[in-house]
Amino acid sequence: MKTQPNRYYARWVWLIFIMSALPVILLGLFSYGKSSGVVREQMNKETALSLQQTQMNVEHSLKVVDQAATHFLGSKIIQTALNEPLRPDQFQMYAQVKTELSSLQRLDTGIDDIQVWSKSGNWLINNEGLYRLDSWLASHAPEELPEPAAPSEWDAGAVKASSSPATGEDRAIWAEPSNESAASGTADDFCGIDVRLLKRLPLTAYRGSGAALIRIPACGLSRLISVNADHEAVLMYDREGRMLIKKGVALDDMERSLRQSVLKLPRQSGQYDTSMDRRSFTVTYRQSDYNGWTYVSVVPLDQLTRSSREIGWFTLYICAGLLLLSIMASLLWSRRLYRPIAQIYKEVLSQIGVAAPRKPLDEIQMIGEQVHTLFDAKKRLESRLEGQTGLLRTFVMVKLFLFGMKEGEIAERMESLGMRQNFSRFCVLALQLGALDNTRFTGKDIDLLLFAVNNMAEELIAEERRLQPIVLGRTQATVLTGNDVSDERLLSDAFAAARLMRQTAAEVLGLEVHIGISLSYRRLPDVPRAYEEAVEAAKRHAVFGEEGIGCFADLGENLTLHYAYPFALQSELFDAVKLADRERARPLLAEMLRQIEESSPNAHDMQYHAVRLLMNVLGLASGVARQAIPMPRQQALLDELFQLSLPESGEAWFMEQLIEPVIAGIEGQTEVRHRVLVKQMVEMVHAEFDTDLTIDTCADRLHYNASYLGTLFRKSMDVAFSVYLAQYRHHIALAWLKETDMPVKEIAERLRYNNSQNFIRSFRKTEGVSPGKFRESAREADEQTSREASIGG
Repeated sequence: MKTQPNRYYARWVWLIFIMSALPVILLGLFSYGKSSGVVREQMNKETALSLQQTQMNVEHSLKVVDQAATHFLGSKIIQTALNEPLRPDQFQMYAQVKTELSSLQRLDTGIDDIQVWSKSGNWLINNEGLYRLDSWLASHAPEELPEPAAPSEWDAGAVKASSSPATGEDRAIWAEPSNESAASGTADDFCGIDVRLLKRLPLTAYRGSGAALIRIPACGLSRLISVNADHEAVLMYDREGRMLIKKGVALDDMERSLRQSVLKLPRQSGQYDTSMDRRSFTVTYRQSDYNGWTYVSVVPLDQLTRSSREIGWFTLYICAGLLLLSIMASLLWSRRLYRPIAQIYKEVLSQIGVAAPRKPLDEIQMIGEQVHTLFDAKKRLESRLEGQTGLLRTFVMVKLFLFGMKEGEIAERMESLGMRQNFSRFCVLALQLGALDNTRFTGKDIDLLLFAVNNMAEELIAEERRLQPIVLGRTQATVLTGNDVSDERLLSDAFAAARLMRQTAAEVLGLEVHIGISLSYRRLPDVPRAYEEAVEAAKRHAVFGEEGIGCFADLGENLTLHYAYPFALQSELFDAVKLADRERARPLLAEMLRQIEESSPNAHDMQYHAVRLLMNVLGLASGVARQAIPMPRQQALLDELFQLSLPESGEAWFMEQLIEPVIAGIEGQTEVRHRVLVKQMVEMVHAEFDTDLTIDTCADRLHYNASYLGTLFRKSMDVAFSVYLAQYRHHIALAWLKETDMPVKEIAERLRYNNSQNFIRSFRKTEGVSPGKFRESAREADEQTSREASIGG
């Protein structure tokens, strides 16, 4: 057969995998996102702090220059020289000014050149010497000296070469730098650009008569800039957006974009992301309150996220490992959980054969479909069994009447068949047909008449007041129930039902019937005893006159039922069957059938005892070998027994159809060693019943654990060892009471009772009478049997 795909198993694996993988993936994504954000935030903070440090370093250097220049230009010699023409006879004043200028440049400030000029004195002094201001301006035309708009301001300019008017040599001149020239500098070569400090002279005047111009090469300030040359670029712009310094990696076309952005920055400091040529950057900027310059740091975003990528790869490896573990766990756990379903699925496939389903089904759907089919079949079977309920109830009642069931089994069977159990006491009505003389019926119609009477009982007595009526041999039996009523009320109802049945039989069938009523009982296992009492009362119908209805209680207190059924012999037979002892079982069966035949006054009583034996054997089979005789076969055996000639073929039939299957079932369930042990224990009981024999004694002799032997004995014999020993001692007591004149006290001592009162109490509980009364009844029965035999002879 083509194997069906394991669709449900695959879905199960996927479900478990997704349930285990989804948290791992979500946790990995959250971890990566959170850690990346933290790392980037930390890197941005470090970049901002580094840029702030660069700004502080540069501004500190500029402030040192500004303060030193202010100190120098505010000196008395400068204030005096501003208003003097500095003629040759004033060379000493010039020398003092020149000395001050030289000392200012010797400071570690990076000052490259200082120009000081006076319009009123018409002179200009720089590093190269003293010039007349008008001559210097003429030689540098069309350029002009800057006019300070404020007492002190910072600016930028480019350095150009020219000739001095005094010597004809090339001198540095001032010129306004262009954006293109500023942008053309390399990363670390910005010495062509000067950072200039312009101060108005005198310092405190509203309108100056002169000025001072201090030049610092931009490349001298670049050493104050801290930058990561591998991936960072730091740029410095003046307030007009002209780039003064660039240090770090090349940014190519991005510099123009940065210049435009610098002019539009909304705050004094901040960060933003930008992109150029499919590459993203993070720009950090700070604007100075001191001189309005802007400091910019540009870092490629992929450099900032390098640590994040490392964290991402690490997270990916961890998640991949967890996913691999989840896959392995999903496969292993799913296979373990799926194993029972796979076994059921395999069994279902083996049962449905090669026929393929009409549509693709997974395992659960296939199993569900088969379970649905099973329940449908169950419903159909139940509907069929509903028609057999009456027959099954009748069969249960037959077993109940013939000692075939225990109390627990009775309750279970009655509940399964919906039979009433809500009653507190009951009695049995036994109906027997009278003589058929002068009627339209013959002996061949007896079975039909009993069937008709049984139907009358079902119709005349309400269902809530009775159990299922049955026919046993020549007797129709009905269990009449009562709830919360006294014994007297129950017997009164029984008499009323009996009169109604007798009257109806006379009117409908024209028959006279005799009905016996038993005593009131409470336990259903007492039904057989109640049935015997009712039958006995029905047989003695002559005592009750023409009414034909009698109660066992009216026969007198001294009447004790003497059962012709050989219970002791049946117990020995069942012991042999439980031990699978065929050699011992066969003669016991033959002897039991012989006693039944001899003690039965007519064929119907003999058949009744045979049915009792059959039901008791079936009860034994259900207790020790449940599958030995199936339920359908049990009903067939009952039908066969009614057609059987017991004297001719009873022994062979019972042996082949009942005893052999039960023994075979026991042999199939019990090991030989266990049977040997139990047989030895039974032999000990039979041989040493008059000693202080216990399960511990047997365990010591057989060299086994006492608890183990007790469990084994109970399992094999269906009764505890102590109970079996007590039962056997009771059987011996019955035999001694019947066959010997041994005093009751001596019997009690030999059977190991503590005193005779205990023995009498135990005997009365089992037999219903004292040992002395039992002995008297047994002897009276024997004498009556002897007289009947002598009269018959």
